[in-house]
Amino acid sequence: MKFNRFFAPFFSGTLLILSGMAQGLPSDKDMPVNIEADSGEIDQATGTTVYQGDVIITQGSMKLEAHKVTVEYKDKKPHQLTATGAPARFKQKPDESKEWVHGKGNKIEYLIDSEELILTDNAELKQGDDSFSSDRIVYDRVKSKLKAGAAAKGKQRVRVTIQPKNLK
Repeated sequence: MKFNRFFAPFFSGTLLILSGMAQGLPSDKDMPVNIEADSGEIDQATGTTVYQGDVIITQGSMKLEAHKVTVEYKDKKPHQLTATGAPARFKQKPDESKEWVHGKGNKIEYLIDSEELILTDNAELKQGDDSFSSDRIVYDRVKSKLKAGAAAKGKQRVRVTIQPKNLK
């Protein structure tokens, strides 16, 4: 019982982060969070939780894969999630009628307070055959705004591919 009370803020915080990371199926937030990693370390003194080694986090349709995932807390609430890899990847189904959204970057940050998702270093977002890539992509979930390249304080040009939709 002591274990649950001691670690509860860190695990419930991870749940809050994942349920908000991308707008996904409405049922995603009600699904359990599953975390697999080679190691996990909780440091209450610094307010961080670190998972390392082939980290896989799933919740409903959402799946995050990275070499390392760090969750930072402020006032016992999750503040930021940082996933790194070569690359770190996520996918999620926005809703039943839409295609999967795939994202990748060598670093993916989720700023919980502002609800911004920042993909950097070989960043790419794809939905179906359409893609958006640059060295830095910032997605504001609340305002449904996406910035890339110089607009997102990046240095590379933005590359966008939009496939024609066949009208039937």
